[in-house]
Amino acid sequence: MTCDRGSSGRASCFALTAVSAVVPWVNAELVLLSFTATASSPTAMAVLVVVATVGQMTGKLALYTAGRHGSRAPSQRIARLLDVWRPRCMANPSRADRLVLVSSTIGFPPFILTSLLAGALGMGLARFLLAGSIGRLLHFGAVAMLGNVISGFF
Repeated sequence: MTCDRGSSGRASCFALTAVSAVVPWVNAELVLLSFTATASSPTAMAVLVVVATVGQMTGKLALYTAGRHGSRAPSQRIARLLDVWRPRCMANPSRADRLVLVSSTIGFPPFILTSLLAGALGMGLARFLLAGSIGRLLHFGAVAMLGNVISGFF
């Protein structure tokens, strides 16, 4: 199955990367590499990177929303930590932006947890989507390019 052979391939790529955003054992990088391995041109590869980014951010939006509208923290300790950090993040939103950007780019802290935390701390939706999308675009672009370089050796 290739993503550059039509809309059904791109839809598959989107769906799999969206699932990978919320199901940790579905690896988005492997999904992307499996699709970009058969990309017919640099443009097709770039489209796949954008599709993977949108798919991932769609899934991460579900996590953000769960964090934002969750009824309660899973423990008293976490509830206390959220109560301490929420006003700090509200007072200096650029800190939260940087955390989401770093997490979505390099995966540390894990972006799945950062997405939940961003919602729970009340980070603005637009800020979350912008920082996360930039990071995922950089991350997936690097993965696709590295995969292309490595496959060129074989």
